[in-house]
Amino acid sequence: MRQQKLTGGECHVMPYPNPADIEGLKANGDLQMMEQQGLNVGYLAYNTKVAPFDNAKVRKALNMAINKQAILDAVFQGAGQAAKNPIPPTMWSYNDAVADDPYDPDGAKAMLEEAGVSGLSMKVWAMPVQRPYNPNARRMAELIQEDFAKIGVTVEIVSYEWGEYLQRSKAEDRDGAVLLGWTGDNGDPDNFLAVLLGCDAVGGSNRAQWCNEEFDGLVKKAKAGSQEERTKLYEEAQVVFKREAPWATIAHSVVFMPMSKKVSGYVMDPLGGHWFDGVDLAE
Repeated sequence: MRQQKLTGGECHVMPYPNPADIEGLKANGDLQMMEQQGLNVGYLAYNTKVAPFDNAKVRKALNMAINKQAILDAVFQGAGQAAKNPIPPTMWSYNDAVADDPYDPDGAKAMLEEAGVSGLSMKVWAMPVQRPYNPNARRMAELIQEDFAKIGVTVEIVSYEWGEYLQRSKAEDRDGAVLLGWTGDNGDPDNFLAVLLGCDAVGGSNRAQWCNEEFDGLVKKAKAGSQEERTKLYEEAQVVFKREAPWATIAHSVVFMPMSKKVSGYVMDPLGGHWFDGVDLAE
């Protein structure tokens, strides 16, 4: 519907195009396409307060079962990269030395057995809306469902209206794992690490309900000090995050913005806002 309005001239700028439509939009002679690396991350947050997801070994096993490349191909269609950290690689303090969880279904199955887990049934929550960090959550959930089935885990996909989804997913006794993501508000790592994973955010934007004293201490200490000091602490915090695996980190996306060639002066905001000061429209 939005795309029809754009191509029909009823509107002039359209955020969040479907990845499958991008090549066609680029080929449209009446349109121009802006793009930039998104300051974002899409993830699957386990509820670390509910068994067996309170066991890091179980979370790691599930992470190893997810075929991220298949998700990038099917959901992002070339407009994303696999995520290994909870902050995007364009952000200062990104720890590139962190190794991602390998895609290893056999290893995942063995790790679940070591953790004493068999016959696991769980819910995966699929967002009902499109976002740059997850352009098709239902499809992503289906792919994760197929991946988990290969290691003997049965997934029920659930969804709710967006406002209800956001509210219900905050519950500390919530079942299963939630697909969500984040686009940075201000370009600071604290806006990801504390806001999404800090102890103070449990029951709110910390959908993993994860309170880890080591991680939280590093992030709180990093609120003060020079950027160099903060960088070292954030790099350490990312190591703790990866070891404890409260999320499966899925992807960082490229953000596309198709618009009429009549539009001039529009600048993409890396923080995801849409600003029209100084934008003009040719007759």
